[in-house]
Amino acid sequence: MDTADDTTRLDEAEARAWLQAVQRYAVERIAPQVQRPELPCPADTARTLIDGLADIGVLNHGDAPAAGLWDDDEDPVQRGLSLDVLRVVATHNAGLAMQLHLQALGARLQREAGLSAGQPTLVSLQGRHGLGRGAVWPACEGRPLTPEQALLMSDNWACPTQATPRCLHALPDWHALWLPVWQPSQGWCWHRLPRGEVQVSVLPHSHGLDELSTQAIACPSPAAPVIEGEQATRWWTRLQALHSLGLQAISEAVVHRAWRQALEHARLRRQGGQTILGHAAVQQLLQQAHEAVQASAQALASAAHPRSPWPDLPARWRDRARCQVALAQGASAALQVFGGQGYMRDSGLEKAVRDENHLRLLGGSPSELRTCVAAWEAGHAGPTGLQAMHTGMAA
Repeated sequence: MDTADDTTRLDEAEARAWLQAVQRYAVERIAPQVQRPELPCPADTARTLIDGLADIGVLNHGDAPAAGLWDDDEDPVQRGLSLDVLRVVATHNAGLAMQLHLQALGARLQREAGLSAGQPTLVSLQGRHGLGRGAVWPACEGRPLTPEQALLMSDNWACPTQATPRCLHALPDWHALWLPVWQPSQGWCWHRLPRGEVQVSVLPHSHGLDELSTQAIACPSPAAPVIEGEQATRWWTRLQALHSLGLQAISEAVVHRAWRQALEHARLRRQGGQTILGHAAVQQLLQQAHEAVQASAQALASAAHPRSPWPDLPARWRDRARCQVALAQGASAALQVFGGQGYMRDSGLEKAVRDENHLRLLGGSPSELRTCVAAWEAGHAGPTGLQAMHTGMAA
């Protein structure tokens, strides 16, 4: 695994300066383009904004480790910086943050495979029906599967066809897609699918993340895998952990902004001779949204500086299953502070709720994440299997 050394890593002062550059870009470039939530940002404008983030170093298009998003997740400073960058972008627009996140993971895998990451390259981290529920852990660890588990994994993570496509939520102009496939005979492998070799059907727009299109991906006969064996399994677990962190950071930022909007509205809106901020019901709604944001921030801070070897995927899934439900409820609570005005598309609160509802289903729903963690806990009485694999990666 290609990891940055101490001479290429950012210190905390450099990380703060880099984050400030992203914040300026978000205020000066992104905010004016997304200030009307009822009008989704056009795809070409969204691409220009993402390219601008790449130009200031948020995406690493080189062949060597750098300070780009998710570029050196072994370093707690850069891991925390990646979370903060996604928060900054998602505060203005969750769809743009999601696109940036997927491109960063795709660029990371490109470099791991020794390929150039100059064109938009994405990664798919969800099967046809989610993650594979309780079957995914024994499949990752090479343990024997029951016939039911093998059927579930083969169906969920097979190469997509027109009859059994996989869905991708992204800008439409991607250059290549990294796709994990599980086969009973060899386990995990990663295919790199150039856009010209993939059948893409644009589906009716999904609920939330208005800037991204919903695409059905089919590739019945892909070329040979690029990454196979134990390395493929390591990168499946590693990218799943980063994906959970990214999704949670984006969700948290959406609710944080919704809470701030609701608080400002409550300070101005008068009813019954006083501002509605003085009403106990409004205070409880605001507190519910704020507590959801605080709980997520604490979980992500712990993930940025973990006590156990990184990555600890069950812990990431456990945190996200807990926080994602609270964040979705927090977005709904913020909307309720606005009353009927909250349901109008031009307020931004209606969009925040839709974005949260969409984000909670990506990378595994909370229910499936809990099922995956329960299966892992049931199969692990000691530090074996995947835990040993994580220790080896850290070394």
